[in-house]
Amino acid sequence: MGVNDILIRKVLRRDAMDQQLLLGLDFIGSALVLSVPLFIFGIPELKPGFWSAFLIAVVLNVFAQWAWYTAFKKEEASLVAPLRLLTPPLVLLTGYFILSEQPSLGGILGIFITIGGLWFLLDSEAKFKDMQLLSVLKRPGVLLGLWGAISFAISFPLDKKAVVASSPLFLATLALFTVGIVNFIIGYSMHHRDGHFFAGLKDGWRTIILIPFVHAAGSFLTFASLNYALAAYAASVKRLWSLWTVLLSGKLLEEKNIFKKVMSIVIMLGGIFITVFLG
Repeated sequence: MGVNDILIRKVLRRDAMDQQLLLGLDFIGSALVLSVPLFIFGIPELKPGFWSAFLIAVVLNVFAQWAWYTAFKKEEASLVAPLRLLTPPLVLLTGYFILSEQPSLGGILGIFITIGGLWFLLDSEAKFKDMQLLSVLKRPGVLLGLWGAISFAISFPLDKKAVVASSPLFLATLALFTVGIVNFIIGYSMHHRDGHFFAGLKDGWRTIILIPFVHAAGSFLTFASLNYALAAYAASVKRLWSLWTVLLSGKLLEEKNIFKKVMSIVIMLGGIFITVFLG
């Protein structure tokens, strides 16, 4: 998924493609990739509670994914990606209220260490750009990333509920397709009249074809992990891909201040280690 972040930023930073077009193509394409193994293994029995959890999670993800892709359009991938680490501590609350999951003190400690890493990231970015920390937090891309992380925190326990009531492969395929098609329709209805909605396809089609294969694999593995861990812990491990995004963004996108961004991720990884092994 770290590679997926880099590919998305690579396409969107040219400012030639509508983020909802890329989002729609990415998610619909990923669903089509996963539909092949789903056809082989078949649709599972859907247990009670699946559709209610699925529908609420989809509504939240339609907004969250739009916010996330827009954040990648406005800000560097190495700044936006670590904002995902706000999700795990919030999942402590949403997981408790939605799934009645109660993490241990070790798990709570580990998750809050990730918050310290996130603060270090934003503070180092403010100093690097000679800005106040509050000014960084007010940047549109950062705000959208934060709102996206909050939405993910609410939807994550619902994702787990839907996985338990179906299967990771089925949920990943259906969720990706639904979120993708809804965003595509919204984007097309809002922007097709100006004639720019499909702009950027000609130059970015090679990368766009690759993105769904990477995304499909990452999404399936993420949903599969929900069968084996508390939602808060799975959310923590899922955010590991932020490390790879930061590392790759320095090499492939030539983004700046990478050393301190990596240091912030190392702090977050320390929190994740405590969450997984002591939680």
